[in-house]
Amino acid sequence: MFQQYLNSEIVVGAFQIIIAPLNNTELLPTLIPIILGGLVLELYFGKHTHEKLGWNSSVSNSVIWLSTGLTLLLTAELGTPLEEGVTYFLIGTGLLTGYLNFFHKWPSTIAFMASSSGMVYSLAYVAVVMIKSNIQVNNLTLQSAVLALSAIGIFFQMIKILEPPAREELGFQTREPPNI
Repeated sequence: MFQQYLNSEIVVGAFQIIIAPLNNTELLPTLIPIILGGLVLELYFGKHTHEKLGWNSSVSNSVIWLSTGLTLLLTAELGTPLEEGVTYFLIGTGLLTGYLNFFHKWPSTIAFMASSSGMVYSLAYVAVVMIKSNIQVNNLTLQSAVLALSAIGIFFQMIKILEPPAREELGFQTREPPNI
């Protein structure tokens, strides 16, 4: 049964979304900042396990949604109403969450979950891939996108696990370098 699931069109579609930059190098200028930003933030939070996302990070993550949407609007050929809708959704989400985060208008727990790096970078990545690679959006590709988002989330969690925690968090004292 598991073998049948691995061969399903949903898994194949999710895999195509994940490897899209390898097959469509024209996606790279838009995706490189998203990929690098997501990886660096996940490594950071893996290293500093007790650090929590703050309002400043939430605001900056909102800018990622806004800038990704604007980049799509300016560089992609938005051929369908759905592609336009996703693009304007990214812009609107960036503006709304940016405003709510900037002025602390909503509870921090909701803000930090909605503006987490995993949420922001993963959704931005999938939106860019689906729009710029002209994947036909239908029920199958939407299910593939959800699976791809889940796989990216699992990958981010693995990065956090693999990154050793900072020495200070383990109770070790760091020594200052001697003044020479």
